[in-house]
Amino acid sequence: MTAQAAILVAALFVAHFVGDYTPLASARMQDAKSSGKPIGPIAAHALIHALLAASAVAVVAHPGWTTVVIAAAIVLGTHFGIDLLRGRLGATHPDLSDPGKQAFWTALGFDQLLHGLVLIGVAWLVFRLSA
Repeated sequence: MTAQAAILVAALFVAHFVGDYTPLASARMQDAKSSGKPIGPIAAHALIHALLAASAVAVVAHPGWTTVVIAAAIVLGTHFGIDLLRGRLGATHPDLSDPGKQAFWTALGFDQLLHGLVLIGVAWLVFRLSA
């Protein structure tokens, strides 16, 4: 892995943190994510992630705009899908929504693992497309 690729992975993880754990993730978005509905706030949350990821890709890797748009689209679609599915599962399986239960922490960890693997894949794709 090149230093630039490692920096991009780190920048994508920072962008993910900013999108999930700062005021950019509003209470309305968090509420929607916890139940899997309505989808509008979940989509807005995913869009924030896509914009943050696109910014990281553009600033660190300097690829063409097509690559930036592809990276953003991947993050948008996967972030929306992962968060929607986790919310819907939590609505039908209460242990997944209860921080007092181990299942909640396992689901949260798996959710974050999936997002992280997507970001690693995005970094790989950015440099693959730019080669």
